[in-house]
Amino acid sequence: MFERYTEKARRAIFFARYEASQLGSPYIESEHVLLGLLRESKALSATLLGNSPATADAIRKQIERHTTAHEKIPTSVDLPINEECQRVLLHASEEAERLGHKYIGTEHLLLGLLLEKECYAAHLLNKSGVSLEVARTHIAGGKLEEVGTPPKSPGIPVGSSWQQLLYNPASETIVVEMRSVADRPLPPLGRLFMRPRHADAYEQIGNPADDVSYQTPVTCETEPIVVFNTIKWDKVKGGGNPDGVYAFNLRTKDLSVCFGKDELTIPDLHLRSWIQALISLSDDGQTLHASIGIEKAVPNGAVVHYHLARLGLADKKLELLCHLKDIRF
Repeated sequence: MFERYTEKARRAIFFARYEASQLGSPYIESEHVLLGLLRESKALSATLLGNSPATADAIRKQIERHTTAHEKIPTSVDLPINEECQRVLLHASEEAERLGHKYIGTEHLLLGLLLEKECYAAHLLNKSGVSLEVARTHIAGGKLEEVGTPPKSPGIPVGSSWQQLLYNPASETIVVEMRSVADRPLPPLGRLFMRPRHADAYEQIGNPADDVSYQTPVTCETEPIVVFNTIKWDKVKGGGNPDGVYAFNLRTKDLSVCFGKDELTIPDLHLRSWIQALISLSDDGQTLHASIGIEKAVPNGAVVHYHLARLGLADKKLELLCHLKDIRF
């Protein structure tokens, strides 16, 4: 969905998700996108809001007063985009096409908000003196950043493709999962990169071997860590084997093993087991939820079942929560 988005536009959307979670909203709404834009795009705030922190702060306070207070939602929860906000994103795409811009940037998101005239974000922007005509004039004059330019991410290898983006509030660090092209017969390998929120360049997490993939990262609210699964690919046979689950401290940059490749303890008799993908990490960074593959012998062969499981990082205890029937995660 976000393939055409510039890096700044992607970050604005993910900051919108963060703002929604902090306000306890079960959906990403137009006002959360506006908060994400104000958090990410300094040029938007400076050009359209007169570079006044008080103005941006006033908008935030109005949104907080407008929003019914609910308990915060963990940032690990992937909040859906509501219908109104989906129309905002559609408007943004159409505006980029109308302007002949190949990429969708923060300026197109701004226009998308203003085109959804009945949304609360448009109301706040109009009240602050930002109309559709004013915004289009600024964009046509090239006064906002990144108009029609491709995303540039210092530190990300050329040819890498985006998989997902995470935000760790404890360290104010952005983490991205990428797929990089590998030498055949290996498939594209997962690589993780990090950068502080206010920095420009990414740096790679860890130093994986050229046949090891870092993937399905998860993070939490209160600890500066990211936990991820690893797969080691066989260059001869072409298959992949689990290589353990690791934790990386985003402040100290220390890498530690959470689960070794042979440390899963399954109570039932089975042939082999493995962690298929990480799903979430508890706020205190102590409990993982993951999909687990378990292969059992049957007459004339074997069958694999997938389960949702809870894993304790401290005691390494595993609890199978439910069978994921007919679904391979």
